Amino acid sequence: MAFLGAFRVTLDGQPITRFGTDKTRALLAYLALESEHAHRRETLAAMLWPNQPDRATRHSLRQALLRLCNALVSHAFFCATPETLAFDRTSDYSLDVDEFSAHIQRCSQHAHVTLHDCPVCITQLQQAVALYRGALLSDLFIGESALFEEWVLLRREVLHRQMLDALDALTACFLRRGEYARARGYAVRQIELEPWHEEAHRALMTAWALEGQRGAALAQYDVCRKILAREFNTIPSEETVTLAENIRAGCLVAGAASRAAPREPSDVDTLAALAQYHLAQGDWARAYAYQTQVLAQRKTLGDKSACAAARYQLGVILQRQRKWSAALAQFRAALALREQIGDRAGVAALLDAMGQIWAQKGNHAEARAHFRRALKILAMLGDPVGQACVLTRLGTLAQHQAQFTEARMYLARALTFQMKLGNRAAIAELRAQLAACRAAN
Repeated sequence: MAFLGAFRVTLDGQPITRFGTDKTRALLAYLALESEHAHRRETLAAMLWPNQPDRATRHSLRQALLRLCNALVSHAFFCATPETLAFDRTSDYSLDVDEFSAHIQRCSQHAHVTLHDCPVCITQLQQAVALYRGALLSDLFIGESALFEEWVLLRREVLHRQMLDALDALTACFLRRGEYARARGYAVRQIELEPWHEEAHRALMTAWALEGQRGAALAQYDVCRKILAREFNTIPSEETVTLAENIRAGCLVAGAASRAAPREPSDVDTLAALAQYHLAQGDWARAYAYQTQVLAQRKTLGDKSACAAARYQLGVILQRQRKWSAALAQFRAALALREQIGDRAGVAALLDAMGQIWAQKGNHAEARAHFRRALKILAMLGDPVGQACVLTRLGTLAQHQAQFTEARMYLARALTFQMKLGNRAAIAELRAQLAACRAAN
């Protein structure tokens, strides 16, 4: 069983999909993750079916358990009594969450002087982060069950923090050991999980600078600055600014790294970073050339998620050049991959990107359809930032079509989200748009 990222269960190497409902999958996930003790049936029933009468909830629980046993072709995974239900920890199974936590625990309990001198713990952390495909049960949403959603959020946050701590430790370890490519890779994963994580941006800047790639280091600082401005309407910390100034002045070097000629990139992380650097500089041709190499290497590894990310970046580069058809083709290919692996957040991001292109092409019906599909997914995922952005796009689209009543509805909803998030710049802009809609109507 794999619950880090999308829900995934296999039996004898074959994926199992015959669970019937999300609540059946939720029951399996809860029992497997809370397998230390048995659970009262009425408690499980009330958690997953909170709005049904007691007799109906017990019936729903029995039906869900029957579907689980049929899907798993066995009752052996469960210990059931008339009053309780539990997952049998002695049965023949594996669970990625347990393996992830075990690796983290072994490292925390191991006696070593420093992590960077302990190959045992470095290996444990590397194995842990390799297991983390994404947020716990990222594709499982039970809207009417507040208790289940609260439980998932708490478990998800603990694992998210452990993952960030592991990545931070590995980044610092490889920086200290002078293995800058590895350090970059782990720093990039931190930023993927939390784009506003300044410490990871500083680590990435440092790794680039120590390799003599000062331009790439400063480009990363610019990325950090823009993310903080967009998400929190703030500026980088003094520590980050000082690091950027030292890099700009050439004060951060390692041995002869600053004097050596830049090396021809070979590893995929370097190629990806160079693509991002040239994209930030507006050099579309170089950005596209490097990103094409990234996609080629990702394909050889057979990683669908990485291929989808590479195609998305190609689409962004083509979009900046106003090559709409080519950009849409890359986004569609990336969308198909995201749908295959069940990455709903990735699907929403691609639908949003495609909607923006259709809007730029003047096809408002296609743009609206893509934005609405993205919004529906983001609402299911409970992503307030994403919902605010897509609602703003829908409102702006309606405003440009002089559909001011619809525009006000979308913009008002976006404003509600942004006020909760405290994004002052976005709040001011949305209020101005709403005032313009009222005046035009």
